[in-house]
Amino acid sequence: MKSKIEDPAELSRRLLGDRNLEACPFGAGKFSDVFEVTDRDNGQRYVLRVAPEDSLLQLFYEYRMMRQEPRIHERLRKTTHVPVPEILGHDFTREHIQRDYLVMPRLPGVPLSEAQLSGAAGARVHREWAGYVRQIHDVHDETERFGYLGEHHCMEPEQTWRAAFRTMYHKLLDDIVACGVYDAGTADMARELLEGHLGVFEACITSHLCHGDLWVTNVLVAEDGEVTGVLDFDRACWGDLEWDLAIAEYCGVTNSAFWEGYGRVVDTHSGDAAVRRQFYLLYEHQKYIVISISARRNDPGRARRYAEESLQMMEPLRAV
Repeated sequence: MKSKIEDPAELSRRLLGDRNLEACPFGAGKFSDVFEVTDRDNGQRYVLRVAPEDSLLQLFYEYRMMRQEPRIHERLRKTTHVPVPEILGHDFTREHIQRDYLVMPRLPGVPLSEAQLSGAAGARVHREWAGYVRQIHDVHDETERFGYLGEHHCMEPEQTWRAAFRTMYHKLLDDIVACGVYDAGTADMARELLEGHLGVFEACITSHLCHGDLWVTNVLVAEDGEVTGVLDFDRACWGDLEWDLAIAEYCGVTNSAFWEGYGRVVDTHSGDAAVRRQFYLLYEHQKYIVISISARRNDPGRARRYAEESLQMMEPLRAV
């Protein structure tokens, strides 16, 4: 079975039916392969996303993570007003290609990373986006399980966020050791650092849906700043909304307009919340060690810089 995408239009027809389709590469993604698909007969446009081959060096939660998107999209479309596209079809069987793939409508707008918005339009984007993030966070796992709970089965569900984040953190360190950037001693030091602060994670008792990748490529906007789409829930996790907000902070999203749209400013800079924030930012930064050394970036020097910066980020935690 081949893993090369020889005919994206044919893959799309397998999900959309026998239509007169043409496909061309779309976007600048370095993880999935993305194609814009057009129905020549009626002009309707779709997006085909094809997950990477399993052989690509990935973080522990990235292997086959696309498999959790259909269920998450369906739930958000039923219970919120978040503008997520309907997933029209998917194939995770590996019968036609050794990769997972799905098709969804092509939503209007462009990624915020490509839009030239400022002033009122820029503020509108962040207010609307944050309002949708608040709706996402209001979705709970009724059984109060925590962690990456999706169909990619990258970890066992945990009964507490404390246990889930501990598992996630340890698995991430395993990945960093496996790719040769941290040695075992460095990883053990990082593990011991978390062990000494696990109590601060007990404050989270509700399992919130967290997007897991809140940055400017994953929101679509119109010229007037209207948010037309929120995308890429494949990295979604269930747990502490502060973890998701730390990702947004890391990516430069949490400005004053964002907090206005979110409806409240979440204090993550005092008490135990400040310690949690430092660990969440550390988790986010360490992810890029593996991402940088993998074929999608192929930049070992950058991976080492992320590692050095991560070790620097640990120092204040050693003093707490």
